[in-house]
Amino acid sequence: MSDPELEEAVRQLERVARTGRRPDRFLARAVLLALGRQVGKQGEGSLDPWRERIRKACDQIGDAWEEAAVAELALACEEHIRSVDPRYLDLPDYDYEYTIHARERLEDRLAAARELGLEVPGDLLQGVFRADRTLADRVGGKGDPSMDWNPGLS
Repeated sequence: MSDPELEEAVRQLERVARTGRRPDRFLARAVLLALGRQVGKQGEGSLDPWRERIRKACDQIGDAWEEAAVAELALACEEHIRSVDPRYLDLPDYDYEYTIHARERLEDRLAAARELGLEVPGDLLQGVFRADRTLADRVGGKGDPSMDWNPGLS
C-alpha cells in the first residue's frame, strides 16, 4: 500500500506537527488529494494506517489543520461552482476537459474529507451538486463520446 505522493504529504504534515508550525491550505491540498486518490483506488475505510498517521499529526496541530483543510475544500468547491457558470459554458473555446479533470480532483478532496471526518459546509455541497447537474447536462448534449461524464448524480 505504498504511495510515494501520500507518504510525502503525510511526512510534511508530521513535520509541521513536530515543529509547531501552522499548516496552510497548500499542505492540506497535498494531503487531501493524495489521500483521496487512494480512497478512489482502495475504497473508503481501507486506509487505516494513513488515516491514523494523519489524525495523530492533526491532534498535535489542533484546530489549525481543520481550518486549513476546510479552507482548501471551500476554495475547490467554489472554483467548481463558478467555473460551471452558463455564461462560460456557452463560450466556443470553453475547456470542458479541464473542468472535468478539476471536478475529479475535487472529488478526491471530498473523499479524503469523508475519510478524515471533515465536514464541508452543506451550502457548498449543494452548490457543487447544482454545478454537476449543469455540467452533466452540457457535456451530455455535446455528442462527443470522449466527453462522457457523469458525476454519479441520481
